[in-house]
Amino acid sequence: MAEHGMAVETENPFTTEEIETLIEVGALLSSNLRLEEVVEILMEQAVLLVKAETGILWLRPGEEQEISPVASYGLDFDSVTLLRRQFQDYVNGLAVAGKPVITGAGKQDGHLLELATYALNFAVSSMVFLPLVSKGRTLGCLQLINKQDGNRFGGRDLRLCNTFASQAAVIIDNSLLFANQEKLMISLIRALSSALDARDPYTRGHSERVSELSLLMAREMGMSAKQQEILQQAALLHDVGKIGIRDNVLLDPGPLDEQKWQIMKSHPVIGAQIIEQIEPKSIMKQIYEGVMYHQEKYDGTGYPSGLRGKQIPLVARIIAIADAFDAITSDRPYRKGKSPEEALQEIQRCAGKHFDPQLVDVFVAALKNAKMV
Repeated sequence: MAEHGMAVETENPFTTEEIETLIEVGALLSSNLRLEEVVEILMEQAVLLVKAETGILWLRPGEEQEISPVASYGLDFDSVTLLRRQFQDYVNGLAVAGKPVITGAGKQDGHLLELATYALNFAVSSMVFLPLVSKGRTLGCLQLINKQDGNRFGGRDLRLCNTFASQAAVIIDNSLLFANQEKLMISLIRALSSALDARDPYTRGHSERVSELSLLMAREMGMSAKQQEILQQAALLHDVGKIGIRDNVLLDPGPLDEQKWQIMKSHPVIGAQIIEQIEPKSIMKQIYEGVMYHQEKYDGTGYPSGLRGKQIPLVARIIAIADAFDAITSDRPYRKGKSPEEALQEIQRCAGKHFDPQLVDVFVAALKNAKMV
């Protein structure tokens, strides 16, 4: 039958290669990788560490959620689906018990090995199941299948896997906490954007359009998905400081006189002060930069800091172009919006003065590829 909490065999300590792998895994504790990336790396490292043929990592992201496969090594979709069908209840039970299990040649083990053999369509002779426990809470289970050398998993493998599983559980727990923090941050961003929309009819739709135009540029530049996400959020919030502008200025149909204009020009600083209060700081830094500096001009004549050229953060230089394009093409009480073609000509005319000329070229290409001009 299955061996629960097997006694440690008197074998050699971990090899240099195994220790190096454990150190590499430990380094994930300080990474900013997303949960999806973390579990893929952990799955691969676990298989390589004990020289298994394949494996699958099961996770329960939340207390009420069902345990399910989140990463696998060397398995196709159909195999993972069959393994889930055959082992979900069993893995759930192990997660509740919180104890590691090695399947060998016992009667109950034979049934489990048959289930795995059926699901994977190759002979399965040995498996190890390791609950992932952090702060007394079982997050999931690591299932490793077959040793590459044909032997069964033994006590040394279990000791090595237990060390790995302890690290993996903490890393996954940290990733889940970070993901939840990100969700909370995004909800707050949406709430702030909605609050601004409720105050200013013009802004309702403007921030969304600026966000979409900024993303067009980001894709044209080949920005990563994470960079695009941050840029999208910064663009959504670029005018959030207008929440702090009093109604007789914000809602004035304009054009504004000099006194009101000076008040309106304070909105980037007000917005930046709002963004400074949001965690995590590491993510909010670029959003802060987009909010604070989107009114700076390439020639240094913008506000609030009079930055010029590449002193202006990239996220702010992108938003500045998208912001201007939407403003030019939008109807205002005191003027009718221009056509996209006319707006683009105006943007190009101001390249090198108001806008980064290289980014203007990117913007032109992005609009043409999107068939917007």
